[in-house]
Amino acid sequence: MIIYVESKAFPHRTFVVVVNQNDKIARIRARMLHKLFEIGYPDHQFRLRFKGQFLRDAFTIRDYEIIDNSVIKMISISKKVNSVSDLQSIAGSSTVNLDLNANETTDVKAPLYKEIKAFTMREKLLKDFNGLLYMHFLTTCLTLMTIFYYSFLWTFPVFIFAVLFRPQYTRVGGYVGNNTHLRFIFCIAYFVAALGTLGAAIYMSAVSWMTVVNHGCKDWEFVAECSHKNVFSAIFFAMQSLLLLLSAIVVGALFFSFRLEIGDYIEEFLVQERDIEMVMRAARNGRLKDKRTAAYELAAMAASGDDNKFRIVAEGGLEVLVALAMSTDENTQEHAVEALDELITIPSIQDNFVEMGGVKALTALLHSENSRIMQEAANAIYGIVSESDEHKSAVVMDHGLDDLAHAAYQGTIACQRTVASIFLDLAFNRDIRIQITSRNIPAQALIHLCRSNDVETQRYALQTLELLAIESSDMICAQENLLEVLLELPMNTMDEKLYLLAGKILLYYAENRPTCELLMDHTMLKESLGMFARTKDPMLQKVVAKIIFFMLEPKDLRVIARRLKLDRVLEYMMDNAADREVWDMADQGLQVMNSKDDHTPIPALPSLSTLEKLNKMGAKDSFGSRASLRSDLGSSSSSSDDVKKGLK
Repeated sequence: MIIYVESKAFPHRTFVVVVNQNDKIARIRARMLHKLFEIGYPDHQFRLRFKGQFLRDAFTIRDYEIIDNSVIKMISISKKVNSVSDLQSIAGSSTVNLDLNANETTDVKAPLYKEIKAFTMREKLLKDFNGLLYMHFLTTCLTLMTIFYYSFLWTFPVFIFAVLFRPQYTRVGGYVGNNTHLRFIFCIAYFVAALGTLGAAIYMSAVSWMTVVNHGCKDWEFVAECSHKNVFSAIFFAMQSLLLLLSAIVVGALFFSFRLEIGDYIEEFLVQERDIEMVMRAARNGRLKDKRTAAYELAAMAASGDDNKFRIVAEGGLEVLVALAMSTDENTQEHAVEALDELITIPSIQDNFVEMGGVKALTALLHSENSRIMQEAANAIYGIVSESDEHKSAVVMDHGLDDLAHAAYQGTIACQRTVASIFLDLAFNRDIRIQITSRNIPAQALIHLCRSNDVETQRYALQTLELLAIESSDMICAQENLLEVLLELPMNTMDEKLYLLAGKILLYYAENRPTCELLMDHTMLKESLGMFARTKDPMLQKVVAKIIFFMLEPKDLRVIARRLKLDRVLEYMMDNAADREVWDMADQGLQVMNSKDDHTPIPALPSLSTLEKLNKMGAKDSFGSRASLRSDLGSSSSSSDDVKKGLK
């Protein structure tokens, strides 16, 4: 299969890599190292990323579901000196941002150069073999001048076979020709044929020499058995034997050389297993470079299997990784958090991690200026809140909500999506929901997430705000900037699911007299409600009708509703009603709006099923199950289906 590798460091170049699905990621990295060497960048440091997820060397292409013609991003690792925050104090003195895996990059050049040397030797061996073939052709012709002229009958076919089926290879261009896929068969066949021809040549040389020696060639007279032809045959077949022996040795060397593929040495180096005790010792007592390497290796070990996870924890790995996560070196921090993210997927390990106060370190890392560290920390926190309700309180302790709010403002799109999903999971816990509604910072952070360009982030944020509105409608109505976000939503997206969430939150503004006046003063009210009504979703159309009905209840607001011509929205809903109930609600609304008697009462409307579901939340902390979002952290794919079902 073919995959494409793109990098901002090489904007005008797309690298093409041929791999198999069972190849490890290390194999792709190895091929890229060779390509970078050829264009003069042997020291270029990089990581590979696919759908927002960094790829680990020990995993296969199949593990990451990378298909043919996929595009993988090559993320360059800067060698520049940056200023980073010391997350132990979050106050931050300037430190040096050391190279990611600088020691690994230096070390990986050894197997890279070893492979290049081997491939250069292969190219040289093939050139030598081609030179031997020219000599083979000469000896094949000269056999006709010997006393064993009939040896031409087997030496010539061997020569023709070698010429037609010999493989062609260059270190830069690789294998070329139509028969290179038969290179192993060629080596075996030619080796056997060369040995057979060698045996015949040795025999004929020995016979010729014995004939000459027995005659003695007295007085150097070349007659009879000591003729020039006999002497020539003895010398010729001795030289031919040496030539065939050299050819067989070269072909044997080529056979073993062909077994080496691009990346064999590099892959072995990248995925080599190290003793956990040795790695832990380096993580505790090593220099900064050793600790960075140890953090990287612990992340790789933790990702390779559950057995390694328990072994790392048994060696005190949680405490060590938390300490590494608070390092002043960004690269060490990133790998340490990656390792923690892998470890806490095991419930028992997650319990230990929470008990030792490790969550505090993760929330502190949300203040990192490095977007990758912030993303990894958010991923780990989401793993905690999504897997256990008991651990949610640990996330919001101290300044946890403020830390999440900071990440909501400063994080990347992927990080914001993760933070929004964390807020949603936290909001399903009633105690935490009450705590969130008692403060303004989390609400403002959620409103900021609603302005995101990512649909999933908007959905999670709106779902969280709806849950908070159930708990405290006054808190939601106090957020005047949210009103603008909700009414502008139809202008920024075509997602009808977001329309429904926005409409249900607008209901809380409509049923509150002061905020209802603010709602009616907004210039985009009619246009937004009209776009909501144009959907074919019966629930959303009922929400629109309900909002308008709240505006018709106060007599003075009813006059404003007529001036805003909200009856046009109800008329459209009657003409395009999604079901009978929507038509009835629109009809009743028009009757009230068109009535000349302002004392006309608002008819009782059926309760919305969504609100009935949400009102039951007072009796239980959550409803429905929450499917894990771990599979799409860092990607723009699926959300928590069960959560959404509960909110619909």
